[in-house]
Amino acid sequence: MELRLNEKDRPRFAALLSARSYDVYSVLAALGDQLKDTELAHIKISDADQAKLQVYLNNFSRGLLKVLLEGSDVQITDRSSLSSVLMGAAKGTVFKNIVSIAKRLGIRPQDIVGYIGSLSEMIMAISYYQRVYDASLPEFREFLVFVKKLHDTEGVGARFPSLKKDTSNVMTLGRNTIVFLKDYFQQFQKVENFFQSITPEKFKALSDAVEAHYRAIGTILCFWQIRVDQWLHSYGGGGKAEDRREGTIEQKWKFFKETIDVHTDKIVTQLDTIKSADLKL
Repeated sequence: MELRLNEKDRPRFAALLSARSYDVYSVLAALGDQLKDTELAHIKISDADQAKLQVYLNNFSRGLLKVLLEGSDVQITDRSSLSSVLMGAAKGTVFKNIVSIAKRLGIRPQDIVGYIGSLSEMIMAISYYQRVYDASLPEFREFLVFVKKLHDTEGVGARFPSLKKDTSNVMTLGRNTIVFLKDYFQQFQKVENFFQSITPEKFKALSDAVEAHYRAIGTILCFWQIRVDQWLHSYGGGGKAEDRREGTIEQKWKFFKETIDVHTDKIVTQLDTIKSADLKL
């Protein structure tokens, strides 16, 4: 299949193909100067989130400096910076600690910056996913009501023998999504505590866990959003209650089987990952 893109979209498409993932932060980093100011405004981090992120970074910097300076007499203050440490009297100790940290992380010393940056990107991605989830939750609940009403339809067992079982399965997946993500995001709100006391082992454990979590959450959100969008288009009136249409039981059942009850096994493992998540923060 050939994609016919105009001249403006071709370089954007090429940049997106090289993106690490497709959360807002990775997309912003990939597109860079190719976005107009008006387009940037749609995905700009709010002032409140910027301030919160700055607190994380400040705490992270102090924790990182403490690890790098272990074994030296240098005192960390609010004015301490990584550059001043690397060029200061303790630089020998710092480089020795960097080698030790890299060994404990199982990576090369020159890869530490990228390793740290990767964790930061994933943390921001999960924060973004939470805002997306919170904004879409009301429509998601209404979507599940649609499935429940179909499940509760009486007198159709002979025509649709698997209706009760299939709709019940989707309702369970939806309910688990709400419960598991709520518990996970409550844990995640404490992520700032992690930056107060860092060890290479804690850092690696959190990085490995968060990598699995952010992929799982992204998969779960995409899985449901595709189905919710189709439901809004077909039965949800585009989100307007007055424009919703009922449809016959046959139409609803066909829509359910062709659009909703498709590849439901794809998120079972992802939900299990989030259910068992323990960030140990």
